[in-house]
Parts: sequence; C-alpha cells; structure tokens
Amino acid sequence: MSQKARMILTLLLLTLCLLGSLGFGRFSFGAILPFMKDDLMFTYTQTGFVASSIFFGYLLSAFFSGYFVLRFTAKVVIIASLCLASLGMSLLAMSSHFWISFFGSLIMGIGSGGANIPALGVVAKWFAPKKRGLAMGIVNSGSGLGIVFSGVFVPVMIGIDTVNGWRFSWIVLACLILLIAILVLAFLKKHPQEVGIHSNGEERNQTSDHTFLATSSVYKNSIVWHIGFTYFLWGFSYLVFSTFIVDYLMNDIGFTKGVAGQYFAIGGFISIFSGFIWGAISDKIGRIQALTIVYGYQCILLLLMSLTYHPTLLLVEVILYGIALWAVPTITVTSVSEYVEPALAPIALGFLTLFFGVGQFFSPIVTGILIDQTNSYYSAFVASAIAVCVGCFASWALSMRLSRKSERVISSNINRVDN
Repeated sequence: MSQKARMILTLLLLTLCLLGSLGFGRFSFGAILPFMKDDLMFTYTQTGFVASSIFFGYLLSAFFSGYFVLRFTAKVVIIASLCLASLGMSLLAMSSHFWISFFGSLIMGIGSGGANIPALGVVAKWFAPKKRGLAMGIVNSGSGLGIVFSGVFVPVMIGIDTVNGWRFSWIVLACLILLIAILVLAFLKKHPQEVGIHSNGEERNQTSDHTFLATSSVYKNSIVWHIGFTYFLWGFSYLVFSTFIVDYLMNDIGFTKGVAGQYFAIGGFISIFSGFIWGAISDKIGRIQALTIVYGYQCILLLLMSLTYHPTLLLVEVILYGIALWAVPTITVTSVSEYVEPALAPIALGFLTLFFGVGQFFSPIVTGILIDQTNSYYSAFVASAIAVCVGCFASWALSMRLSRKSERVISSNINRVDN
C-alpha cells in the first residue's frame, strides 16, 4: 500500500473511532434523551445526573487512558474501550429505572473517553505539526457524522415503535460500535514506522518552534493548565447544544420530534466540516488566536439562540453554531500536543481531557436544575454563553502571554548574535 493510501486509511479508521466513541457513544444521547426520559419518567434533574454519569465515566478514562496507552499501546486501548461503550449501550437498551440508566451511561462514558483520547494521540504520531490541525479536524468530523446519523435514525426508529424505538436505537448503535472495533483491529497501525513510512508533512531534523516552553513535565506546564482551563469552560458550555437541543426544540419551541431531529441532524451535518475548517485556520493564524475567535463566536450564537423563537432564524443559528461546533476540541488537542514532548503526548491529552471532563460532568447537572427551577432553557443557554465568554478572554490572555514570551526569546537570540 502506498504512503498516501495508508495515510487516507488511517484517517478513515480514526474518524470511525471518533464516530463510534463520540458520535454514537456521546452525542446520540442528545437525540435519544427526550424519548428515554419520557418512557422512564425521569425529571430533568434525574436526566441531568444520567447525562453526567457519561461524562464522569469520560473523566475516569481521561485520567487513566494515557498510562494504559503507554502500557498496552493505543490500538489495544481503543478496541477495549469501544467494546466497553457497546456494553454500556446494551445496558441502556435494557434499562427500566434510574440506576441501570446511570451505570449503563457510566460504562458508555468510560468507553467513549478511552477510545477517543488514544485515537487523537495516534493522529499526533502520524501527522507532523504543520498538517496536524487539518488532520485533527478531519478525524473530529466523526462526531458530526454521529449527530447526523442520530438525528435522522432515531426519529425513524421512534416512528416505527413509539414505545421501544429508543431501546432499538441503542442496540443498533452498540452493534455498529462493535463493527468499528473489528475494523480497527484488522487495519489500524498505531505508528507510521510500523509500515516503514514517515509522518505526513514531517521534515527531517525538524526542531521545535517552542523551545522556550517547559516540556519536562506535563503537570508543571503552566500553558497546559491554561489551555485546560479554557477546555473546562467549553466542556461546560457545549452540552446545552449537543445534549439538550432536541428536547429544547420540542418543549420550549414546540417542534415535533421529526422537525427537532432534522434540526439536530442539520447542525450535525454542518459540524462535520467545522473541525478541519478551523483546524486549517489554526494552522495559518495560530492555535490560541483561533481559539479566542471561536469562543467569542460561540458566545454570540448561544445568546442569540436563547432569544430566538422563529423557526427560520433558529435554523440559521443552528447552522452557524454547527460551523464551529468541533473547532475547540480540534484546536485544543492540536495545540497541547505542540507544547509537550512527543513521548508525553498521550499523558498530556489525558490530563487535558480531565479539565474537559469536569466541565462536562457538572454541565448536565446544572442544566437540569436550572430547567426544573425555571421551566425554561433560557437560563441554561445564558450560563453556557457566559462560560465560553470567559474562555474567550482567557484564550486572549494566553495569546498575549505567548506573544510576549516569543518576543523575549527572539530578542535574546538577537542579542547573543550581536555579541
């Protein structure tokens, strides 16, 4: 197989990993949620805790996945995690009360994070920095594909069986994830050197452009902490859209389940392109600068959605939000992999995802409580917008800090040359 064909196959397999671990393992929950909630008669607070169990599982896997990758290899961890996600979905399909749903979601979350983080680490090994943003964007499009599939597939299943359609949806998704695990087992190579090729875009004797950064320890790297803080804020913010948008459109706006599913699918389809659009932009203008723009952009759109009830305007806002939906994880994961030593990338990704996981864990709980207290999604959208607004200013501050540091290094090098 040629180098180009192997690169394309690797991107396809990693995109399928994201489709299974995030697209099916996390974001299908938003499409299934309203029907599961009604059938099991959950309150919004209970629903929030079930959703948070997914993200608590994701948090656990984020903490341990980097170490498991170093011990067992990324491929083994990805396959085992996809199988766990499938098991969790099977439990959800059989759920009859809160605790089965809680633990099924927890297992699904562990599998979701356990497959996602190593898959992104494999991208860092196959693609050198100058092409890594675009590659990360392509792989992250798997999440959008999952939203599209769920937004179309779940309403069809509900139409076939209004009582058990959501259960059949979980079963089908569980089977699809197992199929992805088999494909990964058969074809994925965790490193290009296994097939005798170099990373796409790699330059021999390449040296780091970030020599001024502390890379000896991930946990002492203040830049990683700063990026992690903004990732925490986005983890809190984006769930209002990805998890609750279908329920919001049905209950607050009055859409039918079919129309709400279509809006969800349209947003998901547009989001397929968001990662590699913004990944490519970050390759050009810089990672942190791109993050600053994305956070501000999402803040504005979330505020607009909270104030809009006209179907056409809502559709436009959903499309515009979808354009930037996966920009943050694409840029964030790419950026942090450039501020630590390559050998520490799996640890750094796991550590960074801890911040993201904490934000995800608290978001559904807070959202559920706000909705139960106010009988409206308005306060949830505002809280989500505030979070990314803070992220915008934090990213801008980091950009200024890195710019000043870079200027000092350049000035110091010039002085050494002059002397």
